[in-house]
Amino acid sequence: MVRTLGGEGTDRMEGLSDGLFAIVLTLLVLQFDVPDVSAAELPAAIADQETLLISYLLSFLVVGLYWIIHHNLFQYVAHHDRILLWLNLLFLLSISFLPYPTELMGVYGTQFAWTLYATNFVLVGVMLSAVWAYAARAGFTDDRIDDQTARLITIRGLISPAVFALSIGVAAVLLPVAYFVPLLIVPLQMLWVRYYQRVTGETDAAELG
Repeated sequence: MVRTLGGEGTDRMEGLSDGLFAIVLTLLVLQFDVPDVSAAELPAAIADQETLLISYLLSFLVVGLYWIIHHNLFQYVAHHDRILLWLNLLFLLSISFLPYPTELMGVYGTQFAWTLYATNFVLVGVMLSAVWAYAARAGFTDDRIDDQTARLITIRGLISPAVFALSIGVAAVLLPVAYFVPLLIVPLQMLWVRYYQRVTGETDAAELG
């Protein structure tokens, strides 16, 4: 099959991605304004920014996690074509939008704000999984990745968006609990690692996304 704009290596894709991740992580902190209050009122003013701080920390950690995942996955991608370039751009589009719902969530803290915020993270996870799934299916990964490993990595990539999708439903019932739903990502990732080790017999799964 003829692939246009294809070739070996993904250095330019990774360079663009790293640059955008750096910008997004910087923009997240720019949502904070120093309160224009007296010294006596400062502690209360900072306390009013609690939701903003929580949304910032969660976004920074998750964006940082996706940067690590993106970096790790592309250690196994050796070739590219036009479709992979566009899929990666769509993934970067979803990442670049994050500062907006993060600030909305921090300022308003409503169910609608959380729904928009969590939906953005669902799109981020789905798009990165699409990037990987396409690269694996198109044969762009190196010899270390077989079909079974590629499928397992795709499943792992869908854990985070599934958890954020769950949080949207939780927010409809009890919004404060939804803030803690993303913590489920950690034990679910650990379960995936154990399953991967049992299925493949390999002991080191940390670098696979």
